[in-house]
Amino acid sequence: MKRRTILMLLAAVSLAGCATTSASGSASSAGSGAHGSFPLTVSSANGPVTIKSEPHRIVSVSASATSMIYDIGAGSQVVAVDKYSTDPPSAPRTALTGFETGAESYLTYRPDLVVLAQDPGGTVSAQLAAAGVPALVLEPATALRDTYAQITTLGRATGQEGGAATENASIKARLATIVREVGGRGRGATYYPELDPTLYSATSHTFIGALFAMLGMVNVADAAGTSGNQYPQLSPEYLIRSDPQYVFLADDVCCGQSATTFASRPGFSVLQAVRRHRVFAVPDSIASEWGPRVVVFLKMVAKDLGVASP
Repeated sequence: MKRRTILMLLAAVSLAGCATTSASGSASSAGSGAHGSFPLTVSSANGPVTIKSEPHRIVSVSASATSMIYDIGAGSQVVAVDKYSTDPPSAPRTALTGFETGAESYLTYRPDLVVLAQDPGGTVSAQLAAAGVPALVLEPATALRDTYAQITTLGRATGQEGGAATENASIKARLATIVREVGGRGRGATYYPELDPTLYSATSHTFIGALFAMLGMVNVADAAGTSGNQYPQLSPEYLIRSDPQYVFLADDVCCGQSATTFASRPGFSVLQAVRRHRVFAVPDSIASEWGPRVVVFLKMVAKDLGVASP
């Protein structure tokens, strides 16, 4: 699990600088209608993908995509998901990891659509295409608009456009409710988001940082970020100087980190977040997913700020 989290973070780092709206999964029409007519063509990171008929044997090798697919109403069309797709719990999990280097493992399930979060070099999607199976590569989001775009794409690709539109509207409304309830409580509050115990963090220009920014919070990692890398590795001295008011640990499951282990690190007991008991753990899976669970993530942060949300 630790290795999986680190690899996903590295993938996010490499993709953050080159992702575009098209690469994130915007839909383009090649069908005759606007209600799931097939064949149709959608755009993804691996280029235009034509889907000849409504898929009924979907393999999702992306935890975020799995959540999206089920939430738009296409769950009954799924035959296999990767081992990290825990939402929903009823999804047909397999031993797939998303780091397979060939298409053979996916073809075992006789899919008519495969959804991937990454495909370095395009090898797997090319092999699937050669076997007559369309594959969508929906890369890690760099902004909320990517989440909405990918949900729209999956709605078209699965014949669930209405469900996708409803889900997007629901996510926007629930996020707005949380922001409204928090009010000014988070405005100006400094925080440090931790991705692993070696002090890798994420700036406000990343997907996860943008969620904190919705609450008006100030990221202490921003000053350490550069245009080429928005996932900087901080030093203990830097963090102590920054003295954040809040700390959010996205490495509790993978790496056993907690408020106690964080406070026990050399010099960290002086941090105001430690002294005021404002060090909180956010489950790795929720912190690393850019699908519908963004609502769960922001709700957890709101709760840690002392605000209860429905």
